[in-house]
Order: sequence, then C-alpha cells, then structure tokens
Amino acid sequence: MTPLWVLDTNVVVSAALTPGGVCARIMQHAIEGNFRMAWDNVMLREYREVLLRPRFKFSPAVVRRLLAALPASGFRAGAAIRLDLPDPGDLPFLAVACATDERIIVTGNPRHFPQATLRSLGVKVLSPRQALASLDMS
Repeated sequence: MTPLWVLDTNVVVSAALTPGGVCARIMQHAIEGNFRMAWDNVMLREYREVLLRPRFKFSPAVVRRLLAALPASGFRAGAAIRLDLPDPGDLPFLAVACATDERIIVTGNPRHFPQATLRSLGVKVLSPRQALASLDMS
C-alpha cells in the first residue's frame, strides 16, 4: 500500500512558490504515486485560504487546480484528539496524521508540534529534506 502522509500548509505553499525546490519535489513524488497526501476539509480550507493570500499572487484558478489534484483516497476524518499546541490551527493536521497508519507529518515548522505530544500519539514529524530523502531512497 502507498504511504499516506500529512503535508503541513507551509510545504504545499513552498511547493507552489518554488518549482524544482525540495517541497515541489515532494509534491512530484505525490503526483507519481510514491505516497498519497492525507487531508480533511479543515486542512483543505487552510491550504486554500493561505494560497489565496494576496502576497502569494496565485490566481483562484491556479489554487483550484492545485487542490483538485488531491486524491480523494487521501481523505481522512481526523481522529478526535484534544491538545494544546503552540498553534491551535495545527490540530487538524495532527488529527489527520493520527488517522493514518504511517502517522507522519511533513512540515517546515517542527516547533509547532511538541516532541512529548508527538511521542504520546506515535506521530513522527519529518522536515521537507528528511521526507524527500526518504522518498528518493524508496
């Protein structure tokens, strides 16, 4: 079975902003089927809202196409968890990771996910470089 990983919003935005960069290469692995992106509607809404921020200058059509590429098979209802995180907006990402077998979040902001919390839930955080190295080795 293809691994199912959660990508934090910063990874998706970086992929769109920097073609050929580390995050764009991670997205290319997703397109090639080397892993699937796990997501839920709250995450999808955040991806959309952040990508549509004026400073990024993405057109609504580009954002729609990008998000339409998320495979339906990656949808997961997040696990019911209640935690205090440095950024409460990251809770849906953690909840969706808990609803996958792999329990992996790829993020450029690991400080948003305290190690003690991750250990208690069995979730692992990978930096984009770590994720890419793992994908390139498979």
